[in-house]
Formats: sequence, C-alpha cells, structure tokens
Amino acid sequence: MVMLQVDERNQDDLSRLAGCYLYAGTQISVEDGIVHREDGPAVIFPDGVVRWYLRGKEVSRAVNSLFYDNKWPIAKGLDTEEKRTRFAETFLT
Repeated sequence: MVMLQVDERNQDDLSRLAGCYLYAGTQISVEDGIVHREDGPAVIFPDGVVRWYLRGKEVSRAVNSLFYDNKWPIAKGLDTEEKRTRFAETFLT
C-alpha cells in the first residue's frame, strides 16, 4: 500500500482511479493499482472528509453505519482493537 498526495500532475489519473474528483492536497491509498486501505479511510480530502475503499469498492456508507450502530465516533477511526476486529469481521472476511 502506498499513500499518494494528489497534485496537478496526477490529479486526473487518481480521480479516475477513485471514481470521483480529487482536489489537490487529497491523500489516496493505492495498492496494486486500486484504491484500497484496511486500517482506515483510503481517501482523505484536505477539508477532512474521508472515503473508505476496499479493493477498489467504496464502502463509506457501510463503514459509517457500522460506527453509528456501535455508537463509535467516526472521527476516532479504527483506534481500538475492538473496532479493528469488528471491521475485519464485517468487511474483510
């Protein structure tokens, strides 16, 4: 996995990869040519908005639902072993 910084020279290519417009300054996690990250959001916009992707598929709504259902603050992300375990059980198996 590599975390890339969007800038003018790669903005179009990375936006196509993510399937949405990426502003300069956005951080995007790419693995084997697809947007992917198992330990946090794969796209982090400069204004703090995040999008979660697994193997190229956006799962942000499902992740937000998981956090909401468990009464976890989304801003803290996967900061505990319980959260990481539940995330893995829900999305990675």
